Amino acid sequence: IDANWQTYVMIIVYFIILLIIGFYGYRQATGNLSEFMLGGRSIGPYITALSAGASDMSGWMIMGLPGSVYSTGLSAIWITIGLTLGAYINYFVVAPRLRVFTEIAGDAITLPDFFKKRLDVN
Repeated sequence: IDANWQTYVMIIVYFIILLIIGFYGYRQATGNLSEFMLGGRSIGPYITALSAGASDMSGWMIMGLPGSVYSTGLSAIWITIGLTLGAYINYFVVAPRLRVFTEIAGDAITLPDFFKKRLDVN
């Protein structure tokens, strides 16, 4: 790569900014598992939904869905209808209730943890 000195300076500045952000996040974290997994339950519903959607759909929407449409044709459009309907039901019906019930069930962090505490299974 034929890079000049400005390119190297910008890369170094970028890494310094990343280190500052990481150090700030480290100082803000309390260090327990709930803080790491759930953001201390302090993240709002819209940010949580956007994060979940981005994590959920990124690989599938970029690689899986186009490949499915290419291999099966336009009939794969039903996949997008199912994904949209499923995301809507998840975000507006299941997630709000699950949010409340996970706190009631002894501050469960994951779904298996929730079911274990809710059903009292060892």
